[in-house]
Amino acid sequence: MLFVFSLYSHAQSWSSILSATQAINWSNSGVGGIPARATNCASLTSSATVSQINSALASCPSGQTVALAAGTYNISGTIQVPSNVTLRGAGANQTILNATAGGGGYVVALGSGGPGYSPVNITGGATNGSTSITLSNASGITTNSYLVIAETNNPAFVSSNGSEGQCTWCDGWTSSGSLARGQIVQVTAVSGSTVTISPGLYGAYTQSPVAVPFSMSATYAGVENLQVYANNSGYAADFGLSSCAYCWVKGVEGNYTDGDQLEDYWGYRDEIRDSYFSNAYLHEPGTYDSDVDLAYKTSATLVENNIVERTHVAIMMEWGAAGNVIGYNYTEGEFDAGSPSFLIGGVSFHGASPQFNLLEGNVLTQVYADSVWGTSSQTTAYRNWVVGTNHICAPASGRGTVSCSGAVYGFQAARAMQWSYLATLNNMVGNVVGSSQMQSLIAYGTSTMGQVATVEFPSTRSYDADAYGWSFGYGEASDDGTGTGCDGVSGTCHLAGTSATDLITGNYNNIGAATSWASGTLTLPASFYQTSKPSWWGSIPYPATGPDVTGGSGPGGTTYGNPAYQCFLNVMHGTDGGAGGPYNFNANTCYGNGVTPGSPTNLTGTVVPQ
Repeated sequence: MLFVFSLYSHAQSWSSILSATQAINWSNSGVGGIPARATNCASLTSSATVSQINSALASCPSGQTVALAAGTYNISGTIQVPSNVTLRGAGANQTILNATAGGGGYVVALGSGGPGYSPVNITGGATNGSTSITLSNASGITTNSYLVIAETNNPAFVSSNGSEGQCTWCDGWTSSGSLARGQIVQVTAVSGSTVTISPGLYGAYTQSPVAVPFSMSATYAGVENLQVYANNSGYAADFGLSSCAYCWVKGVEGNYTDGDQLEDYWGYRDEIRDSYFSNAYLHEPGTYDSDVDLAYKTSATLVENNIVERTHVAIMMEWGAAGNVIGYNYTEGEFDAGSPSFLIGGVSFHGASPQFNLLEGNVLTQVYADSVWGTSSQTTAYRNWVVGTNHICAPASGRGTVSCSGAVYGFQAARAMQWSYLATLNNMVGNVVGSSQMQSLIAYGTSTMGQVATVEFPSTRSYDADAYGWSFGYGEASDDGTGTGCDGVSGTCHLAGTSATDLITGNYNNIGAATSWASGTLTLPASFYQTSKPSWWGSIPYPATGPDVTGGSGPGGTTYGNPAYQCFLNVMHGTDGGAGGPYNFNANTCYGNGVTPGSPTNLTGTVVPQ
């Protein structure tokens, strides 16, 4: 931590800030350049049926596009996008898929299914960063196939047992969730029993590690520039990626959702970008969280430059999601219909055992690594603005005109950064925590809330009297630290000293208006995964958030937001809480063909977190 780096340093510039056992190379996340695919194999109009769209997609030559003209398409069933083909609309505000009959499937699907459990023992090479492993039997494994790497849960930091019991489904295979931690890798070479893989192992696998060979159901499939308009007709998600590698969703809109906005299961190097996911029929816990959900060991996927508003949770990682980047997204207005004053939303780690995921440059409601279904570990949060409350507007469920008249800001469980007793080995560097709304919260319309910079078990934690910048070591959101047990299995629901496993430095806390450094002031690199200012960034300062940023509109001048935030406020004219939404969205309007956001304008008088 004594080394100093220039502002625009290489993506590995974290190497003298973060421990090599708590970070990875995130620069290779995502597709690595989405193909333009300018040749249309078919051009369809709004009279096209699902059968006709699927027929055009199935017969489309590799590297070409099925184009959907502007108009409203009546969709009953699922559109299936195959490998090496793009489905492209005329714009998210012009090509609208009116989804009317789901049957539990996806409106637009890329890939299907998941790997069966046929494990092969790893007998050598399962060390941190290794790109070569030895298997007990490599027969049938070929170059460009895929492996799920997993191991028996390491009792030192991995468990599928949480504050609500055992997550028996968290590994996707066993009835005990005993293989929760892992990642997906691509095979680059095979020589006898030695298999070369990419990327290298995110950490050492020491507990009877296995490799599960499988083939992706689709690769290089993409969907762009269209809208799914949901009707509460039984779909699991507007967009679904299943066993899909190098697949993408770009410039789309989810206009309400029956279940989740987007699910990515068993994915590898997928990309969800430049999109708008707005509203949901359900705002409650259960099968769905109305979110963008990465799960079942999905690895090296990039979720970048998206707007997620008025969902239950915005972005969730669970069930072993590993090595993913959640970069430069804007989330706001999330809520729970059953608890209308409760702070929920932002990015959530939920269900054993996501690892090595990077959150960078986001403007979001909250970061919450919960205890519900087990552990999470090695998360890095860098240069995010965590607002710490949500504007909760009507209606509480169903499709209707969004009104913020009389709305409240979430004051129950108001904790911007909330890391449970089952979240360990994390990095929190260069973040901005809090906002004017959080620091002005009123409980029950009358009581001014106290402001506490940090709370950690065994201190007593308030549910609705105090707002906290940071919270460590507790269990459920209602855990005040006084109980002795919560699930009848582990015998505890909180633990002292969990923050001692973390690196916490260079964070600006609006409670106290100060930046705290763990061990001397550092010059922070602009990014932990970008090698330079992105081409799509536009004119706002880069980096836009951090203790070294000045002149911004956020707390202490330390943040300008990000391009998605500026798009929502200044191009879409969105408001805090989403009144009047969903809004008109077209990625080209916001970002100039998905590349260059316009300069921020008309900030004065707009209701935004500050």
